[in-house]
Amino acid sequence: METFKKGEKIGKYVINSFIKKGIVAESYTVLGPDDMMYFMKVFDLRSIPHEQLFEGKEVYEIQLCKELNSDENQNVVRYVDNGEVKKGNAVYHYLVTEYYRGMLLFDAVRQEGPFDLEDAVQITLCVLTGLSFIHSRALIHNDIRPSNIMLQELDDGMLMPTIIDLGHISYMVKGRPTFGDEDLMPYFRAPETFRSVYTVKSDIFSTGALLYFLMFGKAPWEGPDLRVLDGDKQKIADAVKKARKQDLVLETDEVKLPDYMKAILLKALAKKPDDRFASAAEFAQALFEQVMPELAKRMEEEEEGPQAEPPGQDNSGPIITYKKGTGSGFDNVTGRDELKEQLRKEVLFALQNPEKAQLYKLPTINGVLLYGPPGCGKSLVLESFAEELGYNYTIIRGPEFGHIYQEGVLDNLQRVFDAAEIKAPFVICIDELEFLAPNPNAEGEENVTPQISALYGMMNECSKKGILVVATTNRPDLIDQSIMRIGCFDRVFFVPQPDFEARKDIFMNHLKDRPCEELDFDELAKMSDDFNAGDITEAVNEAAMTAAYNDVPISQKILVDVLKYKNPTYSTKTRIGFNKK
Repeated sequence: METFKKGEKIGKYVINSFIKKGIVAESYTVLGPDDMMYFMKVFDLRSIPHEQLFEGKEVYEIQLCKELNSDENQNVVRYVDNGEVKKGNAVYHYLVTEYYRGMLLFDAVRQEGPFDLEDAVQITLCVLTGLSFIHSRALIHNDIRPSNIMLQELDDGMLMPTIIDLGHISYMVKGRPTFGDEDLMPYFRAPETFRSVYTVKSDIFSTGALLYFLMFGKAPWEGPDLRVLDGDKQKIADAVKKARKQDLVLETDEVKLPDYMKAILLKALAKKPDDRFASAAEFAQALFEQVMPELAKRMEEEEEGPQAEPPGQDNSGPIITYKKGTGSGFDNVTGRDELKEQLRKEVLFALQNPEKAQLYKLPTINGVLLYGPPGCGKSLVLESFAEELGYNYTIIRGPEFGHIYQEGVLDNLQRVFDAAEIKAPFVICIDELEFLAPNPNAEGEENVTPQISALYGMMNECSKKGILVVATTNRPDLIDQSIMRIGCFDRVFFVPQPDFEARKDIFMNHLKDRPCEELDFDELAKMSDDFNAGDITEAVNEAAMTAAYNDVPISQKILVDVLKYKNPTYSTKTRIGFNKK
């Protein structure tokens, strides 16, 4: 039974719903004074030993969550507030963090089955990014497992995982840990943690176990249900140790892993810490170097199917596919009139009217960069722009193609530019440029590498060859700044969240084939200000679930009730999420 009920006030927050009860804390969703939704953990100090409090006063999770408070990392839960509240004779500490919509990774696998190799690697890389950030603060997470990772699917199909639970985070542990270990998941624990040894490498083991779970649907060496042991620590440790004496299963009838993936798992899950990856960054690098080039070879074919490359081109590497623009691509983009007008005036006009461009001596455009928060529709605008221009075009997905510091990627990219020159006028569309051309230097300082020089050589004044490069990014600050200059990207446009008309259209599209009462789409669009397409999709699905459960049509009231407590994933009005650079 929860301690606090819906509507009760804790500090300046109002309880919205109860989530779960743990050994020392209860979790809730709460409404803040700004009418935004947040997560809250309420700690009962009576259940926490004095030695497990920071300096004997504050809950470790609260203190260390504050130390991690930063906009640098998107893959770790963000601190918002904390405080103390009394109820009866009991004293409670509370921690408020940002609210994340989505599904726990554990539930996603249980409901939808294991992930394929590509998605499993993508998710693991994000978790490793979060871990690297935690480790950079001289902290250890100690409890990486599927039920501590919240998974959101962004509007562009990317999967965004966030480490949402810091219940066992600590400084480097020597001897007795500063947290209770009764609720740690045994099959995700490194062998040494059963001896109270917790290090960066025990986090590496747990992340390896997470990657295994994503692809196989269960933990490595997972044996009998340990709940029958009634929490007996020694019996649990003995049962896990016995299970791990067996060879690790790396292939089943359903899961066939390539040899390089098996080698990565065996290294991450090595029983001796010295045999594992030395850091989260090294683990991530192994995934980048081994897995991403393989995925790049399977670039997704466009809906109209691939066309053959020009004669004489080397056919090794990824297949280059292209389409012919229709000249009316902006018909697919509802609203966003200001952005479309900017693109027409500053880019499209000169390209579509070369005689006027020559008469008025309009500057040529080599590259266009579209940036904005995840889910705002950059990928849609990118392809629609190429369609609107009417040229031949190809789309390169940065996470699939690889980055320029991987072997072979620059050669493959040169093949794209060579093919584009033969089929000019041509648009090379690069989705998520930060993956293709990351800045390898600390603090964004510029230090031109041979790889970036080669990329600059391809892009610089490519308009003379009839090539236009159009790219998108969530994080302009993560792109190597050497190619952000005039001559490569001459025009930069911010893509905001869907505007009023776009949100209205998204609601109409999602509701048109469902049983509905008469709806006021203008009101729904107004209430969803700053929402991206994924936020609206989720709101409509929740309303549909409520209506189906009550066996009634979807009504305006049901939709309004859902929207009242929904927060935008990335708000331009608060500190949450994306900030324009």
